[in-house]
Amino acid sequence: MQRSDRRRFPDLSRLRGPAPAPAVEAAEPEPVATEPPTEPATEPATGIEAGTEAGTEAGTEAEVEAGTEAEVEETPAGPVDLAGEAPTIGRATAPHLGRLNPGTALRPPAVALDGTTAGPFRVAAASMIGTGHLASGHPRQDAYNFMAGDSGRLYVAIADGLGSRPISQLGAHLFTESVLLAAAEADPLPDDPDPAALLRRASLRTADLVDRVHGQDPRTAGFVGAVAVLTGTGGRLARIGDVSAFTLAGGEFTELFAADEGLVNVVTASMPGERAEEIELVAVPAAPVLVLGTDGLANDLRTSGTLREWLGERWRVPHLPFGIGDTLRYRRQGSHDDRTAVLVWRDAAPAADPTDEAGAERADET
Repeated sequence: MQRSDRRRFPDLSRLRGPAPAPAVEAAEPEPVATEPPTEPATEPATGIEAGTEAGTEAGTEAEVEAGTEAEVEETPAGPVDLAGEAPTIGRATAPHLGRLNPGTALRPPAVALDGTTAGPFRVAAASMIGTGHLASGHPRQDAYNFMAGDSGRLYVAIADGLGSRPISQLGAHLFTESVLLAAAEADPLPDDPDPAALLRRASLRTADLVDRVHGQDPRTAGFVGAVAVLTGTGGRLARIGDVSAFTLAGGEFTELFAADEGLVNVVTASMPGERAEEIELVAVPAAPVLVLGTDGLANDLRTSGTLREWLGERWRVPHLPFGIGDTLRYRRQGSHDDRTAVLVWRDAAPAADPTDEAGAERADET
């Protein structure tokens, strides 16, 4: 989420030759009437030095070729980025390098990528800094994590730091970590763990770490987030705030939570310090694909048919890390927030369409 006020977190940066002389024309040597001259010990004179027309032409051509080659080898100015196929929708902001505010000590990487097998599921995830944070010099405030349990369950956590809180990126990171620690303790139990209970435990641990370890008021690390507990037949999902989830089947996205009708990027419930009645809980159907996303992605999916169609086609099949990352590199007018997506494919996920040109190319290469 983007910052909505100007408060700053206390400075934590302490935690971290002369030109050659002109050639002189040599005088013509006097002829010698004795034995024939021997070969000179020095290198033979070039045609230019001998004053021949051929030598002059050869020297000129060599100089031109050398100059041309130097021009071709000149390195272009940066920065350089990888080519991608993600679309541009509307009058979007051009890619730029961004900047970093001095004294930003608790800074996560601008991009995080994943793509792996987790038990009976295949999972890919990407989290990218938004153009708004690139321009303002603030760090990426989204976070995610996931874990395969020995029981065969999959646990997914996703969080979005509040832009108005100075170290919200720390709260988001600690929350996703804490969810998995709580899940690891609950996984051996026969009954499926309650995602709302995991959320509450993770929120409490986050507040404790921010206070006890980092010496900061937990309110300065505020965030929203969601926890999913998935099984082979479905699952459940709990959230606080405006992170969301979608199923994807037949190229169509279906949102599991009711979309907020209030102002964009304005939340009424957050962590830590949430109340039990503020937690929303929904069932997750056994759809081929589940997508968990922060509001930077969820708002774009709700409001852009072009993006839904493009992502709906690409997300039908599992992705490797750079593949999922490239799908979030789309540029869309008005889309400036961080973007995070965690995609889960079940074993029933469809195979690549053999008529798809890109898929056919990849199949030919194997």
